[in-house]
Amino acid sequence: MGLEIGALLGFLGLTSAFALVGTILAAWMAWRIVEKAGLPGWAGMAAVLLTLTAVATIVPLILLWVFAFMRWPRDDAQPVPIGAAAPTPPASTQAALAPPRQALADRRGWRLTGAGMALVVDGAASTYLLTGAPAVADAELSIPDPSVGRPHARLLCSAGRLGLEDLGTPGGTWIDGARLLPEHGPRDITAARTIRLGSVELALSRA
Repeated sequence: MGLEIGALLGFLGLTSAFALVGTILAAWMAWRIVEKAGLPGWAGMAAVLLTLTAVATIVPLILLWVFAFMRWPRDDAQPVPIGAAAPTPPASTQAALAPPRQALADRRGWRLTGAGMALVVDGAASTYLLTGAPAVADAELSIPDPSVGRPHARLLCSAGRLGLEDLGTPGGTWIDGARLLPEHGPRDITAARTIRLGSVELALSRA
């Protein structure tokens, strides 16, 4: 649109320049005609000039009409309405894209570190018991501290996520500083940073 307006303005400027030069030449030639024809002085000159001026005005208007209604190359392009989807290219021109890759499940385990200990939850079992007593099974994680109950809490592993459930011990359980009560049930701690069992605070990270 901007290019077309620029071309139109340039054309108008060129037309005006030609019109000015043509008017000057016409005035000079009209004066010569008046002299040779013996027309009555300035009255004859005015009549000739008015005739020439009318012609000089009509010709640019005719040219503008022709340019305004002539067929432009951009007339063949179909405009896309605002908000409408762009036309879909033919199937032959569309690049064959591979389907998006499916995200692989994170099969890493978790690590609980703090108070001089490091506990690993490898996800081999679906449930792990956190207890202050010595561990007697593979699914038990011992935290030897008087504030930790026997048992204290339960870790649950499912579909690459980790949950925590308080078992109602007096020491209490916290997730990132928020108290977890037995009536809350299991809570997802996959994105948690720390958990506290009694007075033992453990940092949670991926193993």
